[in-house]
Amino acid sequence: MSTEAQLLLVRLGCLREAALRSWITRPDFEVAVAESGTAAHLRLADRQVVLSPERSADEIYEACRAALAAAPGRKGVIGFLDSVLPVVARLAAEFGIPGCSPEVLANLTDKSWARARFAERSVPGPGFRVLDAAVGSRSERERLVAGLAYPLIIKPADSSAGRGVIRADGPESLSAAWDTAAGFTKSGTLLAEEEMHGDEVSVESVTVGGRTSIIAVTEKTTTRGESFVEMGHALPARLEPAVAGEIRRVVPAALAALGYDHGIAHTELILTASGPRIIEVNPRPAGDCILDLLRAATGTDLYGVAADLALGLPVDLDALGSLEFTGGAAIRFLGAEPGIVRRIDGVAEVSRLLDSAVERLVLLSRPGDLLAPVTTNLHRPGYVLTVGRDTAEAVERAERFASMISIETSAQVDGEQRPHRLPSSECWT
Repeated sequence: MSTEAQLLLVRLGCLREAALRSWITRPDFEVAVAESGTAAHLRLADRQVVLSPERSADEIYEACRAALAAAPGRKGVIGFLDSVLPVVARLAAEFGIPGCSPEVLANLTDKSWARARFAERSVPGPGFRVLDAAVGSRSERERLVAGLAYPLIIKPADSSAGRGVIRADGPESLSAAWDTAAGFTKSGTLLAEEEMHGDEVSVESVTVGGRTSIIAVTEKTTTRGESFVEMGHALPARLEPAVAGEIRRVVPAALAALGYDHGIAHTELILTASGPRIIEVNPRPAGDCILDLLRAATGTDLYGVAADLALGLPVDLDALGSLEFTGGAAIRFLGAEPGIVRRIDGVAEVSRLLDSAVERLVLLSRPGDLLAPVTTNLHRPGYVLTVGRDTAEAVERAERFASMISIETSAQVDGEQRPHRLPSSECWT
């Protein structure tokens, strides 16, 4: 590793250990990680910036500022969690590190701000209202969403991972949905959006100097019931050429409307009958191992590109925008009933069928853990990641292997010590 350059990662989040494993193989910089002292992935860092379990924004900023000030030579700073992006941008601006402006990244933690910018620039999206979570009167709540067509999606303006996102099918369920979403907002702001119907995809892109290259379009499978939890992804997405062309037009327009001019972005869309419409833009690399899928299907390490961008190293947008897929890749998350995990069957059988060089089965829970109802992406008990000659084969393998894993749960019995859901080596929240 080089001591002449340092990349500082400000927290990691779930399912992104591959980023660290990519970076520690690079000889041109060392990796520093700012995280709670109990976080398992700190062991991979060349330098550790230990945070308290509370990890307040002020503590994160001061600790990271000191680490960057002490680092010789070229510096870079990066974050994957929405909550730390304003801190990352502030540090980048202070130390002259490449990045999007602090104002834009701070604004992008508020989905209502982004929705208003899209409306101003005619970027296609749903009808919406910005709501004050503190409004308690049922009649006032109904008045505030009047004119929107049910069903509505009610969500916190400042949350992520599907937390607090819930459907209101009609006025009779509006208040219950409102109360649920309100429990997940710190800013006190909610969004009501008309539900968009169609297949859901995400778009991985890289922007430098305001110019955007589309890297991949990823199929998405969600519960799309009362709550919206992502249960699978696959790429390359199977799209008609005209739809793919529309996506390549809409996503750069959305990023430009937000002023997002430097970095990797993960944009979510619904492919409606009238064309692609934006759900939201996340100004960071995708989670849920989507970049692992991209590497499996193309050989390209987008985590390495993220490091290059953060360190101010050159990135070839033309090459990234014309990646060739040598196959397909898919991930399917496991399901289980809420309760205490009693046993998990099928692991040995699935493991024998996987290509261990490029595929994997990961359990995020084990016997004795408590599984909550799956109402956010953080509650899924594991996943299977597979590859195939094309997307269809990769999806078939992922779904078949996931169906072979049986997670048996039951309710807590009298006198049983209350268990806790334990984070796996790949999941730190």
